[in-house]
Order: sequence, then structure tokens, then C-alpha cells
Amino acid sequence: MSIAEEVRTSFEVRPVHGDFVGEIVDDGVLRRTDDAIAAEVVAAMDRYAVCVFHNRTPLSDAEHIAFSRRLGTLQRPFTTKIAAMADKRIQFPEIIDVGNLDARGEIQALDDRKRAFNRGNQLWHTDTSFTPVRGVYSLLSAHEVPPCDADTEFADMRAAYDALPDAMKARIEDLETMHSVWYSRVLAGYPDPTAEELQSQPPARHRLVQVHPGSRRKHLYLASHCSEIVGWPVEEGRALLRELMALATPSQFVHRHQWRVGDIVIWDNRCTMHRGVPFDDTSYRRDMRRTTVLEGTA
Repeated sequence: MSIAEEVRTSFEVRPVHGDFVGEIVDDGVLRRTDDAIAAEVVAAMDRYAVCVFHNRTPLSDAEHIAFSRRLGTLQRPFTTKIAAMADKRIQFPEIIDVGNLDARGEIQALDDRKRAFNRGNQLWHTDTSFTPVRGVYSLLSAHEVPPCDADTEFADMRAAYDALPDAMKARIEDLETMHSVWYSRVLAGYPDPTAEELQSQPPARHRLVQVHPGSRRKHLYLASHCSEIVGWPVEEGRALLRELMALATPSQFVHRHQWRVGDIVIWDNRCTMHRGVPFDDTSYRRDMRRTTVLEGTA
């Protein structure tokens, strides 16, 4: 699909950031679980990569899961065997809890290991790039939003690739990278992972430049999870990855979403990065719930 084509849907999609972000104000679209609506959402995602759905009230967890399943098989948390994260606030295994609340619904303690783990979400990343079967669509639902800026930023990796100099495109065309969730977590201040944690999620290997199957546009596949370039000296590879991250995240390629209760944002992990904006998470509650659709199933 050319980025100039219009997306034909039964709901209105308003561009809010060029061909990168679309806004859907029709309430209840995602409460419809028929295949026709799911196909329209996929078409909108191929055009925009990020779609914002405004709902008057949050979808229930069951509704959230029901629509997500129309897009493919859902990820289940890979950390379920970690003792420190065994107690769950949300009992649906398909719902990934990315808020700051503990199993009792209280703000997490300062020494809560999950708080330290989730701090990595403030780095630019793409969900589950550290697994061989990657995440395609993530659907993040806002159930409780702080009365301060607790936004999420998204970066357009298709536009970022388009803007690279030809010499850089040629240099990186055939490179592969290793992605490790523990690498990014340690970067964000997580304590040294335990042997059990390391075993629960080994690193994965992916191409640095890819072609998005829906739009047929080339894009970078980057993240804070990128720990090295395959076949390169580690520090030389990391220097190039840092350079590419900087080239991919100037303001013209970034959209900042200000959350409202009831919002669901869907993004395509293959051609975007995102990060949470820091806020006073020791004082304000934030209840955010995510599903992620896996590659090869959408």
C-alpha cells in the first residue's frame, strides 16, 4: 500500500502525525470482535503504524483479549517462572501488567523487583524483539491515568530509514543484531539478573533492516534490547547502534501520546519504537494493561 492511499474503513481515521499516527474517535470499535473490523484495523495499521482508539470507558480485560485474538495468537508473560514476579494483580495470562501497582493494587514499593524491571520501559524499545518469534501488534489500554504527564512516545522507523544517507543504508543493509531483555534492563538500572532469569529468556537474533509486509516499506528494527551487531567487535557495534538510535528519534519522527482513561493505542512493533515518559510513580497510580500479538499469527 502506498502511503498516499486512503484507508477504507467503517470508522473514521484522522491523521494526527502525517502517515505515522491515526486517531479513531468512534467509541466501541474494539468491542466489535468480527473479522471484518479486525481486517479494517490491520489496514489502518499498515498505513499509520500507530492507531489511537478513544473509548468513553476502558475495555474489560475479557473484551481487550477478545479483540486482540482477532489479530493473532497472544503473548503470555515470559517471566511467570520468576519467583519475585509470581504474584499477579491481573489473573488473565494474556494481559501484561505495565502499570506501577502491586498484586494488592497498591503503588509498588521502592524495592519491588518488578518496579526495577519496568523501569526499562522508559528506554526506546520494541516489544518482544528479544524473542525469536517477535511481537507484531501491541494493544495498550489505559485504566487509570495519573494527573500529571505520564505519556508514551512513539518513533517512526520507516521514516527514519527513509531519511538515512545512502551510504549508511548500504552499510547496514545486511547486518544482524542480537536482542536481550536483560541487556536493556541492566541499562535502566535493574540489578544483575539471576541465573533463573537469564535462563528464562535467552537473546534472539534479527536483521537490522527489514521490509514491512503490509506497507512494503523498508524500516530499521532497533531497540534498547539491541546488545550487539553479529560478527562485529562489541563496542564498535554498540557505537553504530547508538548512532542509529539517535538518527531514528529526532522530533520529526516522534509522536507523544497523552493518555486518557479508556484509550487503547495499537502499534506495530516491527516498524516503531516506543518509550514511557518518566513521572512520579511513587506518588501517582498508573494502571496500564497490554496484549501483544505474535509474529506469524497476524
